[in-house]
Amino acid sequence: MRWVAVLLVVGCSKSPHAAVDAAVAIDAAPDTSDASAACAYEGEPGACIATSACAAIVNHSAFAGLCPGPTDIQCCVETPSVANNPPTPVGYKLMMQSDVTPAMTTWAVMILNDPSGYPMFSTATMVFGTLTVLARVEWHPPDFQNNAIHRGVTLYEPT
Repeated sequence: MRWVAVLLVVGCSKSPHAAVDAAVAIDAAPDTSDASAACAYEGEPGACIATSACAAIVNHSAFAGLCPGPTDIQCCVETPSVANNPPTPVGYKLMMQSDVTPAMTTWAVMILNDPSGYPMFSTATMVFGTLTVLARVEWHPPDFQNNAIHRGVTLYEPT
């Protein structure tokens, strides 16, 4: 976001033949080219903007340390909420924790740790034996390991 200030300076003289001096100065706000950079929090795409601008956007939150520039430029994303998760994929049902194998867990952790390769709500499938498992990156509610809504991978099996 750039602000432009226009300053009009007019000089006057009592002499009828004196020329009127007029100058227009265009002054841009401090260079915030980094402020328009794209960013991501936990794989959720956002934009690097001023924290005050982010606070003015309904259902958005700013996260520090993800953008270049001054400390008031932060990654602004839609506030994480499990309500934003898409519905269960058609043809699949939630996999019971007791059915998740160590190999499935390793695969899910690999997806979890790759937010650029697997952004929020992305899916992947893998066959384990004869079972095709679908993994989707979603917001998970607070749990014993995380005290806030956080990025997680949910596993689904065919219905």
